[in-house]
Amino acid sequence: MTPFILRRWQESDIPALAKYLNNKKIWDNCRDRLPYPYTSEDAASFIQYAKSQDVQNNYCIEINAEAVGNISFDRGTDVERFNAEIGYWIAEPYWNKGIMTQALRQAVSDYFSQTDVVRIFANVYAGNFASMRALEKAGFQKTGIQHSACFKNGRFLDCHCFELLKEDTL
Repeated sequence: MTPFILRRWQESDIPALAKYLNNKKIWDNCRDRLPYPYTSEDAASFIQYAKSQDVQNNYCIEINAEAVGNISFDRGTDVERFNAEIGYWIAEPYWNKGIMTQALRQAVSDYFSQTDVVRIFANVYAGNFASMRALEKAGFQKTGIQHSACFKNGRFLDCHCFELLKEDTL
């Protein structure tokens, strides 16, 4: 497998982030709040946001000294404050190489160790089988399917739900 490093984002990552995330195939599997097309200005704003966090919630995936992906945790609020939603992407040249599964395992372990979160969940659009496989190989359990739960690219999609409990990783 291709070696990778998980680390914090830095300003020098702006060109690589803009290059790799400006990909409609990636955007098609992410929330609409991710801009598309993705510009250098978008990358700079994201990196400033990531750097301002007290707890690391965004993990840059670096391969061959270049930023090629991200794993993020979005913590819940109120009664869901001990939950976090995980989101992730990796540059298309690194798809289907097993990198994301290993990166997910590392990021989840680190996030659990530095927070009091007890549950991490992911929502995957129907048809994104590679993402579903990566989650399952990283230890997540599929909990169900929410039908027509997401509206993306002008159509309703089923959402496949996954979770990982901290107690299952000890």
